[in-house]
Order: sequence, then structure tokens, then C-alpha cells
Amino acid sequence: MNFAPSAQPPLLTDLPLAYRLVNPAQATGAKRLLLLLHGVGGNELNLLPVGEQLADAHTLVLSVRAPLVFGPMGFGFYQVDFSSGKPVFNRAQQLDGQRLLLDFIREASARYGIPAGQVYLLGFSQGAIMAYDVALTYPAQVRGVLAFSGRLLVESRQHQAPAAEVKKVHFFLSHGRHDDKLPAFYADEAVTFLKSQGIAPHYEAFEGGHELSASGLAAARQWLAQLP
Repeated sequence: MNFAPSAQPPLLTDLPLAYRLVNPAQATGAKRLLLLLHGVGGNELNLLPVGEQLADAHTLVLSVRAPLVFGPMGFGFYQVDFSSGKPVFNRAQQLDGQRLLLDFIREASARYGIPAGQVYLLGFSQGAIMAYDVALTYPAQVRGVLAFSGRLLVESRQHQAPAAEVKKVHFFLSHGRHDDKLPAFYADEAVTFLKSQGIAPHYEAFEGGHELSASGLAAARQWLAQLP
């Protein structure tokens, strides 16, 4: 989906990852933090319109730039190769990205006075993969995950925290049935796995490809509003 272009808030570099404040008016007094994580080769500007639609008086939204440079205004958390028909990724880079994201979560929460346990991660594609990874391996750092067109890494499941801790995280998934980059079976696989952990994820499928859909975003907004 093509969202309306957004104004570009300044790029801030006072935390472990560069980011932009989507709604600076909520920089003081917000009750929860929503971090936007873009896909590989994208940048933090891609998700600004999404953040604007999900921001409210109680939610501070930060659009985060991934640490590795892959081209002019193209960034990612790790390199991935699709030439074999299946994604093959750089595990060392992924772990470095995980560490930076965890540091960012902790320091951003402190910087903006967010109550403990009130951080939500919204990721698209590789950003969704990172959101899943942090939630499964360090669930105490995350209140909820909104995963758009992503997948669960086998490695994240192998190193996950105890299910009793992971069950405290809320999960929302949205995936296009005709996604040719990360096929929809990855979403089905994630739902099956989360249910095996005693979690009831909210899953919104849509008739589209590797993209953020208007219907998925509307469902995400409603889902967020219903959480305590």
C-alpha cells in the first residue's frame, strides 16, 4: 500500500540506534513506547506514515534506523541472501542487531520515561523478524509485537526464554496471501508455534503481497487500542 507522504522529523542520534520521533508532542508523559522497525534495504522514513496512524496521546512512536548500511538510504539489521530460493542470513550480524535493539529499548525507555514493560515493537519484513527474535529471547523487554510480513527464525525458537515468560507478550500478525518474498506459510508457521507456547496471536491475512495493507494497519490500530 502507498501511504501519504509524511513530513520528515529530524534524525536523532542520542541513543544506540538512529531514529526519528513520529509524534514529538508525546515525548513527555507517554505511557507506552512503540518502535517501528523497517525492512532490509529500507530506512526509518518508510514507516513514518504507519506510525502517524498508530500514534495516540498515550503512545510515543519512534521510527528506528537499522545499523548496517546497504546503500544510499538503505539499511538493515543483517545481510540476507535469497538466491537459493530460501532466505539465508548472517547470524553474527543478526545477533549484533539484537544487542543494539535491546540497548535501544532500555535506553529509549529511560530517556523518555516509559514505564517498565510498556514497549511495543512493530516490524515489517526483517523488522518483524527482529521483533519476534527479541520477544522470544528477551520477553521481559517487550509488551507486544506487531509483525507485518515477517517470519520466525529457527534460531529464535532454539534460544527462546521459558514459555511462561513468552506468554506475557501480545502478538499481532499481518501477512499477504500472495507474498512472493516471505510466503504466507511463514505466518501460518508462526501462529502454530505461538499457539504451542500457550499464546493466542491475532492474525490478519489479506489479499496482497509483501506489503503493509490498509486492512492490516486498521486491525493493528484496533488491536492496540484494546490492550490494557
